[in-house]
Amino acid sequence: MGRVSRRGVLIGLGLAATGLGCGGMNPFLLPYIFSGGQTKTPAEFPLKPNEKEKRKEAKVVVFVSSKVGLQPDLAGVDRMLNAELIQVLDARIKENEAKVQVLKMPRIDEFKSENPNWRSVHPYDIGKTIAENTDYVIDVEILEMDLYKPGSRGQWLQGHATVGVNAYDLAKPIKEPAYKQDFTFEYPQGRELEVETKAQVSAFRMKFIQRIASDISIKFADTSPQRRMD
Repeated sequence: MGRVSRRGVLIGLGLAATGLGCGGMNPFLLPYIFSGGQTKTPAEFPLKPNEKEKRKEAKVVVFVSSKVGLQPDLAGVDRMLNAELIQVLDARIKENEAKVQVLKMPRIDEFKSENPNWRSVHPYDIGKTIAENTDYVIDVEILEMDLYKPGSRGQWLQGHATVGVNAYDLAKPIKEPAYKQDFTFEYPQGRELEVETKAQVSAFRMKFIQRIASDISIKFADTSPQRRMD
C-alpha cells in the first residue's frame, strides 16, 4: 500500500466526523475545518461569558428578519439564513472550544409563533424574554436581496444582498448596539451562472445563504484564514 499523507488522513477523518457529502454541512466551513483551526484571526466582536454574573458560558440569541418586498423566490429566506447562521456560528464556536451557547432554531420559531408582532419588538427586549440569562443578541436584517444579475431578466444567476448586523450586549443597560455594521454580498464574485432549471435556482439560493452566514459568523468567532469558494 502506498504511503498516505498525514493531511489526507486528517481530511478523511474530518469528512467522516462531520458527515460531509450528506448535505448537512456548509461548504464554506471546509477551509476552516481542514486548517485544523490554526493561525486564527480574532473575532471583531468576541462573545464572552458575563464575568460580573460569574457565568461559565455566554448565551447568544441569533435573530434574522427581512424587509418587506423581497421577490417571491426569496420567500422564507430570513428563516433559512437564521437557521444556517445558528448552525455555522455554533460549529465555529465548538471548533474554538469557546464557552458559548447558541440558542437553537426551534426556540426562535416558538418565540415568533407566540409573538405574532415580533417584528415590532426591540432585539434587546427579545433577548431578555426569549431565554433566561441571555448575554448577547445578534440581530440580522436582510435589507436587500436578489438572486439574479441586474438587467438579465432572470436568465443569469448572480446573488446580491445588503445585510445589516447589530449585536447587543445585554449586560449593558442601554438598548444601543455594541456592534453595528452593514455588509454587501455578491455571489459568485465577478461572474454569473446561466439559469437552466428551477432546481438550480433553489440550490443557488441555498449556497448564497451559506456564503452570507459564513461571512457573518466570522465577525463573532475566531477563525482560520479562508480562501473564497465561489
